[in-house]
Amino acid sequence: MWPKQVIARIEGGLGNQLFQYVAARSLADRLDSELVLDLRGLDQNGDRPFQLDLYRIRASVATSELLEGLPDWRASRLGRFKANLSQLAPSVFSFPVFWPASFAFDARFERISRPAYLVGYWQTEKYFAWNRTRLLQDIQLAVPLSADVPLLDLIRNTHSVALHIRRGDYVHNAAAAQFHGLCDMDYYHAAIAALKVRFPEIHVFVFSDEPSWARANLQLDVPTHYVDGNPVNMGYVDMELMSLCRHHVIANSSFSWWGAWRCKSLGQTVYAPSRWFADSSTDTTDVVPSHWIKI
Repeated sequence: MWPKQVIARIEGGLGNQLFQYVAARSLADRLDSELVLDLRGLDQNGDRPFQLDLYRIRASVATSELLEGLPDWRASRLGRFKANLSQLAPSVFSFPVFWPASFAFDARFERISRPAYLVGYWQTEKYFAWNRTRLLQDIQLAVPLSADVPLLDLIRNTHSVALHIRRGDYVHNAAAAQFHGLCDMDYYHAAIAALKVRFPEIHVFVFSDEPSWARANLQLDVPTHYVDGNPVNMGYVDMELMSLCRHHVIANSSFSWWGAWRCKSLGQTVYAPSRWFADSSTDTTDVVPSHWIKI
């Protein structure tokens, strides 16, 4: 039985949830189909809240009746094998499942001709860049930031640069640290120096999940403002403030990737790390958009 809707498995933090939504929404738009979100991954992991409902998304949450007929495949080699098999022999499975072949862009996505169940992270704009105008409308906050949010006016009224330092599990979880790695201070200094040459009046706004560490370890020769970290369930405030900055120096993080991609500033410059993962076996060729500058 083929599904009538595009169905997306949602898991991970806000950045990952946005990637999963926009890829699935773009497929649904191309197929003129409804979009339904499967939240079981969030329930199973239990460490990140569902946050897409903060935005004006065009999607509904899967009902328990629909979930009964959906495969519940987590990230694994067996899961990917079954997903590929479901496309070749859909009659064997209740739903055809599409899972990208690797972390890089999977061109088969463009050949999907009927609604399917999407599993994966979709971390490249190649899945959805064509749909940017509609997606930017979808991922506007349903309730705009209050005018009294700290630093909001300063961000809007200066030549603002969002700089993101991601630490958290990249430091304190051994497996995550080995896979992701960290951007070093040389990267940030090089990006800010290059921006200062072009825009001498910049103000840098530092976002980090460990703001006290950032204050102690990042010293810049430009006006610098440290944004106090919000709890996980309010990370959307930081991302919104990032998106309002004119330029961006992102970490190897989907969170600041979205802060930069959602920016509507004309003449925006984005610096991104040339090495996205410490694990060199993962193909990250397509993560950073071609018009962003890699350092």
